[in-house]
Amino acid sequence: MRSPLRLVGSLPLLLGLVGCTGDSKADDEVGDASDSTDASDTADTDTGEPLRPNWHQDIAPIVTANCVGCHVQDGIAPFALDEYSSAAAWATLIDEVVAEGLMPPWGAIETDECQPDHTWRNDLRLSDADKQTIADWVEFGAIEGDPALAAPLPEPPSLDLADTTATFINPSPFSVEPGDDTFICYSIDPELAEDVWVTGVQMVPDNQKVVHHVLIYADPNANSAAVAGPDGSYPCFGTAGVDDASLIGTWVPGAVPTETPDDVGLPLPAGSRIILAYHYHPTGGPAEIDQSSVALRWTADPPAYVGLMDLVGNIPAGADLLPGPNDPGGISLFWIPAGVEDHTETMQFRLPDALPPVDLFTVGNHMHYIGRDMKAWIERDGQAICLIQTPSWDFNWQRVYNIDAEVGSLPKVQGGDLLKLRCTYDNSLNNPFLLEALAEQGLSEPIDVTLGEASLDEMCLLIYGLAYPNFF
Repeated sequence: MRSPLRLVGSLPLLLGLVGCTGDSKADDEVGDASDSTDASDTADTDTGEPLRPNWHQDIAPIVTANCVGCHVQDGIAPFALDEYSSAAAWATLIDEVVAEGLMPPWGAIETDECQPDHTWRNDLRLSDADKQTIADWVEFGAIEGDPALAAPLPEPPSLDLADTTATFINPSPFSVEPGDDTFICYSIDPELAEDVWVTGVQMVPDNQKVVHHVLIYADPNANSAAVAGPDGSYPCFGTAGVDDASLIGTWVPGAVPTETPDDVGLPLPAGSRIILAYHYHPTGGPAEIDQSSVALRWTADPPAYVGLMDLVGNIPAGADLLPGPNDPGGISLFWIPAGVEDHTETMQFRLPDALPPVDLFTVGNHMHYIGRDMKAWIERDGQAICLIQTPSWDFNWQRVYNIDAEVGSLPKVQGGDLLKLRCTYDNSLNNPFLLEALAEQGLSEPIDVTLGEASLDEMCLLIYGLAYPNFF
């Protein structure tokens, strides 16, 4: 049976330690973790067989298949787990964060109020059996076992976009100065002589200390070329800043590459430009330089289905913000008072009646630092169809979640559907993520929060991808 958890420090500390955050200072903050378990060598039984579970026969395959993509020398995690000595030093903490579901990082969780009919592709969550194996390994002393009996190791998970066609770097570096957040777009010419269809997008952030998020757009009419300066940049605020641009990918902390299902492509016509819309967040220290890049995978063969990605939320025109628990004077207002721990904002969107049923292939939630839970669902014919819930929201681990089904068998959205988003916030000092955000701004007490792009503003936003037949 699993021994009682011995949680070390706060939730953000655990995430910084074991997550793929790239924050190498975590080792210094916690010190030497080698005393977390008394790891023996082989610990043979009376029969001469190695005790089980042990590293070489049981634990290394689990860790390699689920953790080594990040936790490897020079990887984005703060320490490696690809060898026994390093993994044994962190054994107790590994058990704790795995048992709590904090690692591997996965936000889309089934709850009592959200049981989606679909499953997810590349679900990172460990099975209960694997969790118990790790718990037993730690309880028995995190033994190494016999290297001669080592089980074959699977391929570690890759964080990179496979079969990249081309990579484009920002035309010039950008200096993120102390002070307010900065919103800026870069216009890139991929020099396309023919129409192509994008099937994969991956941002490669150069300086994750300041890159808050990036939206990647196709600019089919090259409108951004007319507004970009000599360095390729122009000011923009939260969008591409030009007409007719269409979203083809996103990057936020913890994101994986954006990929379409088989037979689905995002159009990028000949002569198009690519727009990278950056939100830069200063560190509170000296200026930081960033020159990020984007990798694309495309094909010239027209797919059977056209992909469309977009964002919905943040109460645009045509949407309804429903009354909230702390609205002043009974007026519906996106307003999160300072000190409130369990504040909700709910908005709804009626899909146009003329929209035929189309496949939904990806969804993802987005909030900022005081977000704690977000749920998206559809109401249709008196039924509530839950799409996604992220009940333990963590700004440092955002991603889109691809639905595990073939096109044609994916969930549908259609005219008349009522899409609802409910976001829950904790704007109190009991929220460790808020403490971090306040400290970056030189603040010690919460402030009233409203809708906006800055880190101490908030959002309630759903990222989605649709696929419809390609009739051309």
